[in-house]
Amino acid sequence: MENIGILLPKSSTHPEIGYDFFFGVKAFFAYHTTFNPSFHTANIGFGIDGDGMYSEAERMFLEKNVDVLVVFAEHPIVDKIFPLAAQFRRTILVVNPGAKYPIDWQAPDYVVFLTMGEMLSAKLAATHAVSSLGISKGINATNFYDGGYGIGDAFYLGQENAGGEIVFTFVSKHLETEFDPKPLEDFLEGNQEPMLIYAIYTGKILPLFLKALEGSHTQATLVCSAEMLHELIGSELDQKMSLPEIFACTSLSPEWKNKRFQPLHDFFKNEARREVSPFSYLGWDAGEVLQQLASASGADWKEKTHQLEKTPITGSRGAMKFHLKTGHFIGVQYQVQLQGKHLKVSKIELEEVLKEWEQFMETRPNPPQVGWFNTYLCS
Repeated sequence: MENIGILLPKSSTHPEIGYDFFFGVKAFFAYHTTFNPSFHTANIGFGIDGDGMYSEAERMFLEKNVDVLVVFAEHPIVDKIFPLAAQFRRTILVVNPGAKYPIDWQAPDYVVFLTMGEMLSAKLAATHAVSSLGISKGINATNFYDGGYGIGDAFYLGQENAGGEIVFTFVSKHLETEFDPKPLEDFLEGNQEPMLIYAIYTGKILPLFLKALEGSHTQATLVCSAEMLHELIGSELDQKMSLPEIFACTSLSPEWKNKRFQPLHDFFKNEARREVSPFSYLGWDAGEVLQQLASASGADWKEKTHQLEKTPITGSRGAMKFHLKTGHFIGVQYQVQLQGKHLKVSKIELEEVLKEWEQFMETRPNPPQVGWFNTYLCS
């Protein structure tokens, strides 16, 4: 594996995503010196221009002669470049937050996927919150942007499977100047029994939503999406504000802030000269996957994928397993409970996560496509 092509996203609200991911990949190969690849990068904007993405992917294969192409993009736009993988018989590795359903559960030849598992995290969080906390009534709380992805559907499936019930839905505007929490505040004021608030908020609007909850309803438990949890802890909003108990699941334990993955941290400190983020961990794990792809023997793609299925992988976030039908590398998850300074983290083993992934396939045999075409967080 001499040449790696990487198509990186652009984001106005989270401008660091593409760079953090790229430096995570570089950190892996700086630490594992079996391969010393050259990197060829290009920008694909917000991931909504299928023709532009196709042109960049084609250029990587034709002009840069890349052995593998890594694409940070989402369904359904990224699917437009998949025919190139079979035509050139070279692998495309798709990475993203994992906030959307695939177009088809059956993975195309020469295409594999690695994500942050956002939908899996949401489904697990809702299921575990209802079951372990014994609270059935729930509130959907999101905004016009974050609510446009599959995370909300995953929350719904999880709470429904566990016997939960949604009693109120709050969808706010997604701009700071237009955020109005009064409908949510009024509902909480008039309904004092224990509630689960399934929340999907990121970016600058997140602290506004949290401020609306401060002291408003002590019986509520805030069930966060994974990215919301990481932004909340990363900004130390959990320490700066008086918040309800927080419950979440995530593919990256929030303890990474203190119990650092040292090789990644050292590279970012000494070489990249920037802070590590959750997407840096995704980059490192992409390096793990690329190394496995390069090491898998045999020219036949089906033979190679069967070999991948049998090979255990341990990434920076924990154990991963290749799911043959969907072509996804599925990893362990972590259940998180946070109240004030008290943080409790427990691992959800890979077998349970894989079972949840296959239940997605059973429940949504024809994967629904949401309204937003851009990659989640690339706004």
